[in-house]
Amino acid sequence: MSKRFIRRSLLYVPGSSEKMLAKSIDLNADSIFIDLEDAVSISEKDAARETILEYIPLIQKTGKEAVVRVNAMGTFYGAKDMIAVAERKPDALVIPKADVLAVKMADKTLTGIEEHLGIPKGSIKLIPLLETAAGILDAVNIAGASPRVNGVQLGAEDLTKELSIKRTPAGDEIAFARQMLVYAACSHNIDCFDTPFTDIKDMDGLEKDACNAVTIGFTGKTCIHPSHIEIINRVFSISEEEIDHARRLVETFEDAIAQGKGACMFEGKMIDAPIAERARKLLDKAGIV
Repeated sequence: MSKRFIRRSLLYVPGSSEKMLAKSIDLNADSIFIDLEDAVSISEKDAARETILEYIPLIQKTGKEAVVRVNAMGTFYGAKDMIAVAERKPDALVIPKADVLAVKMADKTLTGIEEHLGIPKGSIKLIPLLETAAGILDAVNIAGASPRVNGVQLGAEDLTKELSIKRTPAGDEIAFARQMLVYAACSHNIDCFDTPFTDIKDMDGLEKDACNAVTIGFTGKTCIHPSHIEIINRVFSISEEEIDHARRLVETFEDAIAQGKGACMFEGKMIDAPIAERARKLLDKAGIV
């Protein structure tokens, strides 16, 4: 059974920067997303691929999740990335410009590599990056295209570029895309990661954006700068107050069930089975049995 990671903050690090890779080992991000795609120029791709191989196990030794964003499936660099990176057994691969075919291609390729290396089938997971209009509209099928998929990510920069619209701090222009990803992820019981907040210095804007993502239903948020990690971790963490409230609600409802009731009052409000189940899910997410 594969390890289940806490995935609140997911930091993208350029695979071409050994300095940033080394620094990422000691950062408090839950997952390190090593980037071989957009953050690496064509002239640096081969060198970056070799550079990151030693950092995958080093990141994993800290208990953090080591993820690699490879180049697009069906491309020369994507094929080279898959073969080289899979041998180091990263926890997952991010598949850019994801569609159903790309996810299936990645799944099939990894299966062949795992069989060749004697690695248990399905060990390396997949995170489709949905950043095209077609990808957003097909989100539910992409999320279910392979049993390896254990999370999906929204890529708003490429999406809005394709739509020829501006990105704004409020994010109204990507509200539909965000909802589509959350519903697709929920339907397959997998994680859902929000797009980065790209204004590195606007911490108030970051917090508002992260809080909005939590309200919508995202389970974590990617970021492109270490200064964003602390706020994201805090916003996506379950507070002691929330845990206490959920525990008391469940206890109250279970007492009511034992008395033959299907609903009861809790803190001045009527609660029933769906509300109690939501509280149980929160406790489960917090690791409380």
